[in-house]
Amino acid sequence: GMDVAHNKDAILLYGIHKVLLNEWDPLGICRNPSMRDEYEDYLPKIFKMIRDHSSESEIFEYLWWVEHKVMEQKGNKQHTLRIASLLKKL
Repeated sequence: GMDVAHNKDAILLYGIHKVLLNEWDPLGICRNPSMRDEYEDYLPKIFKMIRDHSSESEIFEYLWWVEHKVMEQKGNKQHTLRIASLLKKL
């Protein structure tokens, strides 16, 4: 029932956050506990994309946009492609 669905959502959100923090981490904050919520703004969008079965390349495009336009980072395409693939597998 509802609880199972809710649990699945919670597990997915947790999984996304873990990937963003431990793997993606364009700002290099994973070792800085005071900044651990830095990526939470991007969770709802990525969560929705995964739930809506977006393609890996759509997830990549979103992450790449965030890195470049929002965070003004150079980014590393191979790295971000790998992250999109990890997120898609969640």
